[in-house]
Amino acid sequence: MRTVARFAATLIVACGVACNGSPNGPASTMATIDGAVRTASGGSASSSLGMKVAVSGTSLATTTTVAGQFKLKDVPPGNVTLLFDASGLNARLPLGTVHAGDKVTIVVTINGSNASLDSRHDGRDDENDDEDDDDDEVEGRISGLSGSCPSRTFNVGSTAVKTSGSTKYEHVTCDALANDMKIEAEGTFANGVLNATKIEKD
Repeated sequence: MRTVARFAATLIVACGVACNGSPNGPASTMATIDGAVRTASGGSASSSLGMKVAVSGTSLATTTTVAGQFKLKDVPPGNVTLLFDASGLNARLPLGTVHAGDKVTIVVTINGSNASLDSRHDGRDDENDDEDDDDDEVEGRISGLSGSCPSRTFNVGSTAVKTSGSTKYEHVTCDALANDMKIEAEGTFANGVLNATKIEKD
C-alpha cells in the first residue's frame, strides 16, 4: 500500500509540472485589448446601450461603458482587426500583429465608417507590468505641443509626453516636432506623464 501511495503521489506532482508547463501554471497564450472610444467631435462614442466592440473573425465582443471604455480578454494572437458598431457608427480598425501575453491599450476616434488610432501602448498582460516600465511606448499623432527644445510637452492621444536633453530622436529632430505629426514615443511613466527616452517619426 505504501508503494502504491508513493507512486500515486509521484504521478500527481509530475502532472502538476508537466501538465501546466511549470509549477506556477502556463504562460498566457492570449492577449488583452482595452482602451477608450471617442467620436470625431470628442464626445463619448458609446450610446445608452453601449457601443459594440468585437474582434473580427471571432465571437469575442464587449460593449463600451458610458465613458466609452472597453476591455477584451482572451484575444487570440495574430493579425487583429476590431469592429465598432453602434447607431449611425460602423467602422473597422486593423491593429496589426498582437502577440500572446500582450496587453494592448488604445484610444480610437470613430467618424461614421472610419476609425483612426489616436494612440497605442503595448505592454505585458502579467503580474510583472511594473518591471516593464522602461519599455512603455505610445504611438499616435502629436497635439497640444508646447515648450522649447530640449524640454517639450505634448499629447499623443490621451497620453501626456515630455522630452528632455536625454531624449533620442529618429527620423525627426526636437525642433521639427509639430502638431498632427505621427510618432512613436518610448520612455517611462511618472505621475501619469511619459518621460520620453526616444522619439521616432513614423
